Amino acid sequence: MKKFWAIIMAALLVLGQAEVIEAAAGAKPAITNAVAGAKPAAGKGANAAQQLAAGPRLTNIRYGDGAERLRIVLDVSSLPEYLVSRENNNTRLVVTMNGISTALKAAPATRSRVLKDIILGTYGSDTVQLIVDMKAPLDTKVYKLANPDRLVIDIQKEYEKEFTRNIAQGLAYTKYVRLDSRGMVTAYSLEIDRSRFDIGLALAGGSISAGRASVKKIAQANNGVAAINGGYFGLDGMLIGNTRIDGQTAGTTYYTRTSLGFMPDGTLKLAPSEYYGEVNVNGKKVFLSGVNCERGANTTILYNGLFGSYTKTNEYGTEYIIKDGKVIGVNQGNSFIPAGGQVISVHGTAQEAFAGVKAGDKVTIGESFGKELDAAQNIIGAGPELLRDGRVNVTAAQEQFPNDIARGRAPRTAVGIKADGKVILLVVDGRQSHSIGATLAETAQLLQKFGAVNGFNLDGGGSSEMVLQGQIMNSPSDGGERAVGSAIVVTGR
Repeated sequence: MKKFWAIIMAALLVLGQAEVIEAAAGAKPAITNAVAGAKPAAGKGANAAQQLAAGPRLTNIRYGDGAERLRIVLDVSSLPEYLVSRENNNTRLVVTMNGISTALKAAPATRSRVLKDIILGTYGSDTVQLIVDMKAPLDTKVYKLANPDRLVIDIQKEYEKEFTRNIAQGLAYTKYVRLDSRGMVTAYSLEIDRSRFDIGLALAGGSISAGRASVKKIAQANNGVAAINGGYFGLDGMLIGNTRIDGQTAGTTYYTRTSLGFMPDGTLKLAPSEYYGEVNVNGKKVFLSGVNCERGANTTILYNGLFGSYTKTNEYGTEYIIKDGKVIGVNQGNSFIPAGGQVISVHGTAQEAFAGVKAGDKVTIGESFGKELDAAQNIIGAGPELLRDGRVNVTAAQEQFPNDIARGRAPRTAVGIKADGKVILLVVDGRQSHSIGATLAETAQLLQKFGAVNGFNLDGGGSSEMVLQGQIMNSPSDGGERAVGSAIVVTGR
C-alpha cells in the first residue's frame, strides 16, 4: 500500500511540473530590455510549482472604454506586490507584478483611440509585466480593489489644465495643456499689463545685417524679462513684413498683410498694412522696390540705420548717400550709411532715372504703410489676422499666405489684445508627442480662451519660442533654439 501511494504522489508531481513547463512555454515571450527597460526584480515565490499551486495568479484582463476614461482591469486570485513606472516622455506606463503567475498568452486587443499598444509579458514564472503604450502622455492612476481582488489602471481621456504663475505685478505666465479627440496640445501664454511693462520689436544683433540670433540671446541683449519670436525673416536676417521701428522702416513685403501698430495715443491697433515708398530727385519720381533687403536686378532699394553701418552690396549698382535731404556722396557699392541718413541703391534699368544725380542734389523720400497705421511709430508686420472683435477671423486666403502657413497644424506664435488693453503673447508647441500643434483657427481659439478680442499670427514652426526670465519655457520643434530675425521683447518700465 505504501508503495502504491508513493507511485501516485510521484505521478502528481510530474503532472504539476508539466503544467509549469506548459504555462511557461505557452506564455508570450518575456519583454526584452530594449522594449521595457531593465528586467524587474524576481518574484518572491519559493518555486514555480508552489507559485502556480498556491500564489497569486493573473486570470483575466478586461477593458472599460468610456467617453472620458479607459479602465484596464487585471483580475487576480489575490493581490500581488507591484511597481509602476513611466517611460518615453510619460507615454508608456509599465506595471510590474512580482510573485504572480499567469497562463494568459497576451493582452486582449483593444480599439481605444488613446492607445498605441498593450503588451503582456512574463519573466520566468513569477513576474508578470503589463506595458501600456499611449498616444500621448495621459494622466493615469493605478490602484487595488478587493472582493473580488483586482488591479485597476485608469487612463484619463480628455482633459484641460492650466498652470498660472504671477511673475510680477502686471506679468502673468500660464502653461495650458488640453487633450481631446484631436490629440494633445500644449501652449504657453504671457499676459502683460502695458502700464507696467513695455513691449517692442528687437532685431537680432541690433541690426538687420548682423544676421540672426536666438530669442534667448535677443532677450538678453535687450534686458528683456520675457520674449517671443517675431515676424517672418530670410536666412540672412532680412525682415519679411511691413515693419517700422522708432519711425524707421525695418522691412517690407509686396503683400497687404495684418500688422500691429503702436499708436500715438498709447493704444495698439491691428490693421492691414500696405507699404508704398518713393524717391523724388531732380523732378523725377522713382518707386522703391524694398527696404533693407538684398538689391536684385533692376531694383531700387532703400537702406537706413536699422540695416547696419554699410549696405553690403556689390559693385554692380550705383548708390546715393543721403543726409538731411541731400545727396552727400555717390558710390558703386557697400556704401557707408550715415547716422540719421539713408542710401538709395539702384541697379540696371532703375539707374536710368538717377542719371545726372550728383552730390548736393535734393532728395525727398516718401513712405506709407496705409492710412490706418501711418501714424504708428512702431509697426510689427506678419499675419494673417486671427481674431477680430472677439470672433475668429482667419484671413490667410485674403493675405495670400502659402499653404505651409495657412493650412494644417504646426507650432504657432501669436499676439492677442484684450478689451482692457492688456497683451497676450502666445506660443503653441507642435510636431512632438506632448503637442500636435494648432491650425490658425485653433490658435485664434486659444487667444480667445486667454481673453483676447483681437489677434494676429507671427512666424511659427521651428521659430516658435517663449523665453521668460532667461529660461526657455516651451519646447521648440527643431529640438533646440532656431536663430531668428527679430523678437518681441518685454521690458520693465
